[in-house]
Amino acid sequence: MDITGTHSVPGPRDRVFAALCDPAVLMRCIPVLEEMERLSATDYAARVRTTLGPMKARFSGRLRLEPEDGAHRYRLVAQGSGGLAGAVKGEALVVLEEADGRTLLTYSLSVALGGAVGRLAVKLVQAKTDRVLAGFFERFAAEITAEIRAEIGDRAG
Repeated sequence: MDITGTHSVPGPRDRVFAALCDPAVLMRCIPVLEEMERLSATDYAARVRTTLGPMKARFSGRLRLEPEDGAHRYRLVAQGSGGLAGAVKGEALVVLEEADGRTLLTYSLSVALGGAVGRLAVKLVQAKTDRVLAGFFERFAAEITAEIRAEIGDRAG
């Protein structure tokens, strides 16, 4: 399953990239994320819980951030297991471009599913993924906007 998209987020690229690497921010922004821990500058452990049609599943796994050009371009590699629900492997290429005080995030995501989750209709999994991504970007933009407003308020006060 391949997914591509582009989202504009308020704020400069360095701030957006730092927020994308912050487990606390991600916990508040990713709707299905139950737990996330930073193991090193580039490695994370995570657990997600989701419902796909009639199936409820919890996946635990690892994520690795592979910066290709600092905060401009990076690859995110993920692998997780959900026991009887199956397994998931994914890789995303993310490009961040700054313009007019905003950051444009362009991503290309490739996901391979195995087990019960892999046997579900691809359209069902695709629809769920689209909803999770939409929820993430909505929350993430609000998070960055709140940080910027707080910073401006601190400088004014």
